[in-house]
Amino acid sequence: MKKANTTTPTQHEVAMGGLAGICSGYLFKKVSKYAAATAVVGYLVIQGASQAGYIKINWRKVNEQIEDLKEDLTDEISEIVVDEDTLCLEDEGKVMATARRAYDAIKQNAATSGSFTAGFVLGILFA
Repeated sequence: MKKANTTTPTQHEVAMGGLAGICSGYLFKKVSKYAAATAVVGYLVIQGASQAGYIKINWRKVNEQIEDLKEDLTDEISEIVVDEDTLCLEDEGKVMATARRAYDAIKQNAATSGSFTAGFVLGILFA
């Protein structure tokens, strides 16, 4: 006689979310070490080439672009208003629409999302 399946879909979701989280966290920690080392080496190579005269940086243009970015960021921040429930932009736009879709997806898949997050942290801790 065949034994009935005693696990529920929620248990499967939790198990799969946790397993995926552990794998993702482990890989994230391993890959991030190499990515950080590559970034540092790249920075040192560019600085060395700049000091040796192979690369000339137009600092005036860099500073102008940074100032433009600061102004744009200030404008974006000034558009944020505090709502009772959440921070939102005056005109919802792409940012809030994306945030709301992500929130709805997480809310609908709470078991998987929670177990993935816990697994991700465990994967990082034990890598």
